[in-house]
Amino acid sequence: MDEEEASEQAPCLECKQPIPEGASLCCHCHSYQNWRRYLSLSNITLALLTALISVLGVAGPSIYKLVHKPRSDAYLVNLAVDGTRIRVTAINWGDAPAVLGEAFVDSEYLAPATKVRLRSDGAALLPPGTSLISFDVIPLLDEGQSYAASLDAMTRMLAQKKKVEEVSKIRFRVMQSDGVEQINDLRLTDSDLFQVFRANADRCSGVAKPNFDNGCIGPGDEKHGRYDVSGPRLTDDNKIVD
Repeated sequence: MDEEEASEQAPCLECKQPIPEGASLCCHCHSYQNWRRYLSLSNITLALLTALISVLGVAGPSIYKLVHKPRSDAYLVNLAVDGTRIRVTAINWGDAPAVLGEAFVDSEYLAPATKVRLRSDGAALLPPGTSLISFDVIPLLDEGQSYAASLDAMTRMLAQKKKVEEVSKIRFRVMQSDGVEQINDLRLTDSDLFQVFRANADRCSGVAKPNFDNGCIGPGDEKHGRYDVSGPRLTDDNKIVD
């Protein structure tokens, strides 16, 4: 090889073998010497990224489950009264079920031992999402007392005119999946109480043998109805009150 031939040669960018200067393709390793040499690298990188995404798509949920502990975020809203039946909406923003405990009243117009019974035991489980729950309210009032209480509620409604004050609460225990217990308060107005008392008067009129279970025996006492309400409490606007 003379000096002129050597001066016209340059090393390959990949294999370093001498090739003609300005050649676009190496005659030894067949690699491109211009901008096209980067295409093979891009293809490899793209293939690696595709493989990585595929692996993450398959393994990602399993990895997430390993580092994430499911928990609930449940509370009750929208209390609606229909006679002695009440309905509430349960909302659980979490990814684990919560459990609904007992419900009880906090009112100067209802006996402390008034029963608030869940209509279906299965509804006590609050899965993620939204569900409708129904309860029966059983005041410890006989027919005459229920009728008189409904008149009192109507009198308060008329006295207040357009303004309906909060007069009573139904308090619900909600146990979150992490063991935290919350008391969720929902309001009963005079209008709600009027419906409850009037419907209870009708119900008790058909009860042959009043007893504690059917509630048509008169007001209960403190020891049958006062519950411990310590711990965090959720108001009807979903604010926690210690």
